[in-house]
Amino acid sequence: MVDEPIRASWAETLLTFIQRYPGVHLREIRRRLAIPIGTLDYHLYRMGRQGLITVQFQGGYKCCYPAVVPEIGGPIPEVDRKLLALLRLPAPRAIVLYLYLEGPTAPAALGQTLGTTGPNLSYYLRKLEDGAILVRQGQGASRIVRLSDSKQVHRLLLQFPPLPETVVDRFTRFWSELHP
Repeated sequence: MVDEPIRASWAETLLTFIQRYPGVHLREIRRRLAIPIGTLDYHLYRMGRQGLITVQFQGGYKCCYPAVVPEIGGPIPEVDRKLLALLRLPAPRAIVLYLYLEGPTAPAALGQTLGTTGPNLSYYLRKLEDGAILVRQGQGASRIVRLSDSKQVHRLLLQFPPLPETVVDRFTRFWSELHP
């Protein structure tokens, strides 16, 4: 088998990536590591059968987690998995980080600060609320949004850093700032 070293290399790279960024989505892994989707599925299946990773659907995404995290001495708890999966998406991550840094905020101010539309913001707020990551309080103009557990967010951000911004991400942000 001539291609065995390549498989081992891809498997090692994939496992290291999942350990560093748990909750990462299948398509993001493919994009970041440039692994063909068939090869990626093969390695995820094999590592799952070997008990090295777990793959589960969360919010319409196939998310990957290491089976054991040495720092916590076991698997990532389900409540943390939900938050990690959402932190791997740009819009929910921006919402969570803003609320973490700025505290409780009115949805209108949050949408304006993040530069998103009302329906888009409402969609992600609902996803975050369904995951028990944030709470909406009040009615109408006095409504605010706050994190359910800022200590959990703090702990997970320190333990599992966000994915680094790619050149394409930076260019897209730069271009959108030039053409508002």
